[in-house]
Amino acid sequence: MLFLIDYENVGNAGMKGYDYLDMQDHVVVFYSEARKNMERRILEEITSSSCVFEICKLCKTGKNALDFYITSRLGELIGEGYEGISVIVSNDNGFQAVRDYWGNLSSKRRRVLLSSCVEDGIISGNENNERTKELRKMRESLTIGKYYTAYRERMRIRSVLLKLFEGTQYEAMTEEIQNLVEERAETSKITYLNSLHLFGRKSGLEIYNKIKSCEELWAKR
Repeated sequence: MLFLIDYENVGNAGMKGYDYLDMQDHVVVFYSEARKNMERRILEEITSSSCVFEICKLCKTGKNALDFYITSRLGELIGEGYEGISVIVSNDNGFQAVRDYWGNLSSKRRRVLLSSCVEDGIISGNENNERTKELRKMRESLTIGKYYTAYRERMRIRSVLLKLFEGTQYEAMTEEIQNLVEERAETSKITYLNSLHLFGRKSGLEIYNKIKSCEELWAKR
């Protein structure tokens, strides 16, 4: 994806999602003397993501000057053969005209999206890849009360497992064992087989027998 970022307009807030950039992306940050600083963590993450990274500083101030820079660079890149999704990151509604032109009027039809931040642009792009799926999951709306109830149950299970395996050779495997317990397999046989698969025949059997016989572990499930 191509991200054309109106940094003068959106600032650091518009960079949200920078940690999901990868080598298939092209990022161009347009800025001016009025807003020339960006958080170190953002810059370092962008440059380590292996994406194509450019900056473009406004030469002379003027009304909508950076907007013209952005639209010019977009046309330049499409003219050079870019055919992917483009995202203009800005809160300026004037860019809707750019989206409409490339989507409806140009002989070279291209998807140009408008977004207030990088993350929104990735989601709007609706690509069939892991980062889009992960971001959608992370932004899923959850009921706070239900989430907290599930959280307390996880903490209870962890506490029980820590005591159950304390001093054994499996003490360092508590997290993996908890994942096994929380899988909520349909039958105990499936839990047994999963334990053998995860930890090997001997260890898996010992772990399974230990968690199966622990009444406190299953008390509230």
